[in-house]
Amino acid sequence: MKIHAIIFAFALQLTQSLAISQEEAAKIGTDLKQRPPAGVSWEEWHMKSEHGLDDYDADSVFQLHLSSKKDALTRKDILNMYGLLRTEVVGSGDGMGSHDESEGITDATKEEIIDKVLSMCDYNKDGEITLDEWRRFSKNGGRLPDMGVGVGHHGDFEYEYEIHHWLEHHSEDDPDVKIQHKEDIEHELLHHEHEIEHEDGTEDGRPKNFVKTSAQELNAQIILANIPSKYRAY
Repeated sequence: MKIHAIIFAFALQLTQSLAISQEEAAKIGTDLKQRPPAGVSWEEWHMKSEHGLDDYDADSVFQLHLSSKKDALTRKDILNMYGLLRTEVVGSGDGMGSHDESEGITDATKEEIIDKVLSMCDYNKDGEITLDEWRRFSKNGGRLPDMGVGVGHHGDFEYEYEIHHWLEHHSEDDPDVKIQHKEDIEHELLHHEHEIEHEDGTEDGRPKNFVKTSAQELNAQIILANIPSKYRAY
């Protein structure tokens, strides 16, 4: 078995399998910077993509994002609405994408979004949004605005992969993911890239961000058991 032939064949197949049109990408709605489809508010986009709801009322939005016992949406809840409780978005945030797309979320961005939402819904200016305030906002035609941070995935990239792909395509008939879709391959690659970046220092004391360029070091990072047989060259 020639390891470099394996790498090349796997990479080629992966590249081909991940080539989707802009129209298809728009339907997926998962990239961090992607905006809502034309004619759809960010709130509607979020509720459909993340909660599977085409039809909903103001109380549903409120209760789905309420985490405290105070019966009021807190600053933390607002961040959760927009998927910003994470310190980093890995790939495109939904378990897909390239690790090069990963982005940190600055405190300034978080504060800007919190302040914007509170300015729209917090009528008594106490730093929280009660159900009555939320109902008033919604009754007046208010909708959560697009803040340029994507659709608002609530979980980390592993959780989002399970929610958006594994549950639909594998949970009942293929729990061990024996049937590989392009999304499974893309997620597996993202998972390993993230794992390598966050591993501890190497045995010889080099930092974890050391770029491994020799063939021996590159081969050491590859787990053959995780490469589907159809991508192997013998």
